[in-house]
Amino acid sequence: MAPVFISKVTVKLFITWIQIRIVSASMDLTQNYYQLFNLPQSFLVDQDELAKNYRQLQRELHPDKFASKSASEQRMSVQFTSLVNGAYQTLKSPLLSAEYLLELAGHPVNSDSFTIDDGEFLFKQMEWREHLADLSHDLKSAKIDALTVSAQLDELMLDVIKEKQQLIDIYEKKYNDTLYDEAKQCVAKLHFVEKMFVNINHLEDDLIV
Repeated sequence: MAPVFISKVTVKLFITWIQIRIVSASMDLTQNYYQLFNLPQSFLVDQDELAKNYRQLQRELHPDKFASKSASEQRMSVQFTSLVNGAYQTLKSPLLSAEYLLELAGHPVNSDSFTIDDGEFLFKQMEWREHLADLSHDLKSAKIDALTVSAQLDELMLDVIKEKQQLIDIYEKKYNDTLYDEAKQCVAKLHFVEKMFVNINHLEDDLIV
């Protein structure tokens, strides 16, 4: 019997077809974000491992690999790509990760009804906002120069970063101890802190203009 010649192109196409079949079979939309990236379900994940697994999934889900597939398979790849992207953005963010873990634990956070029972924290927030408002006003009225504002913004940013790290540490302990109501308080505070970062950055943008 004469040997059958199989070209390298044919072999490559066959391997690609097998790879697509494997990827299609593994596109489980019911996986949670940690299962998706093959990571332990914990608050602070290994960011290098997360990025590596994300890039691998991106390669596997590249549109070119599904160009010749059926409409249902293409639709599935689009849905799975959306899941992967959303999961990656969530696990990159301490705030979003904190909320997601509480959701998985059956204690979802309602961001529309945050109530913070910490007067000291609320007073600190008020001081930050007033300081930021004063800097903005003084800058616009030329009572203070841009370099002075920049220096004070740097100091304020350091205070906010310190507060954020403290809240992250407290959340991790509360979550691990299954004290979910107290963990929710940390999430609410982290929302305030993130808004402060945005406000500081806006004023810094004004300095550039």
